[in-house]
Amino acid sequence: MTIAITLAALASVFCVCASAAAQENASTVFACNLKAINADQRPRYHDLVKRIREAVRDRTEMSNGYTFKLDSKTITLSEAAEWIGMERLCCPFLTLQLSVTGNQAHWVLALTGPEGVKPLLDSEFPSH
Repeated sequence: MTIAITLAALASVFCVCASAAAQENASTVFACNLKAINADQRPRYHDLVKRIREAVRDRTEMSNGYTFKLDSKTITLSEAAEWIGMERLCCPFLTLQLSVTGNQAHWVLALTGPEGVKPLLDSEFPSH
């Protein structure tokens, strides 16, 4: 069984980096809504971002982004979906897809977007 959730988004954490990435590629403008995640949600959001990063076990480059293998023992499916729910609110220039197959020990998270987005993703999810 495969479950896939596709949502436009990425992190408000990326918003600071988006400006730098946009400067590198002047034809691309990334605009985030920094107020999309309210003050009450921010601690949970930051915890989930940290957990997503800690769960990354492998990164594969694609032409328009990356796929990441996430360890299901480090972050649960519901936590990853919660993170996606928050991410979609602030950064509509990205597409995020979470795939789960059967009872495998990992999830696959694909982060893609328009030309110029890869430096942003590199800064937030560097290769190990």
